[in-house]
Amino acid sequence: MADDILKDCGDECGCTMEIGTVINDNDCVFECELTGDRASVEGTFGRYAEEAKKVCESAAVTSEDSQSDGILTKKVRIEFSCTAENIIFQLRAKSL
Repeated sequence: MADDILKDCGDECGCTMEIGTVINDNDCVFECELTGDRASVEGTFGRYAEEAKKVCESAAVTSEDSQSDGILTKKVRIEFSCTAENIIFQLRAKSL
């Protein structure tokens, strides 16, 4: 039994950490806020939505807008079917 538990742990760098503390199995939601002029925010949101659908066709992409002094703030929420899809999306989103 103890050997099975150790298989799920990393012990590099002189410390031990259970993988589940780094990657949560229930972390299927990506959330962020995009702020700026409307064209820039909508362009970035469009690229995020497109990439999310490439990772998972059933990804639920929602947003909520607010505007103040000509600055648009878009709260983005993307729900994936599993943690791996969320991680893949976040890695790909760094280059968008």
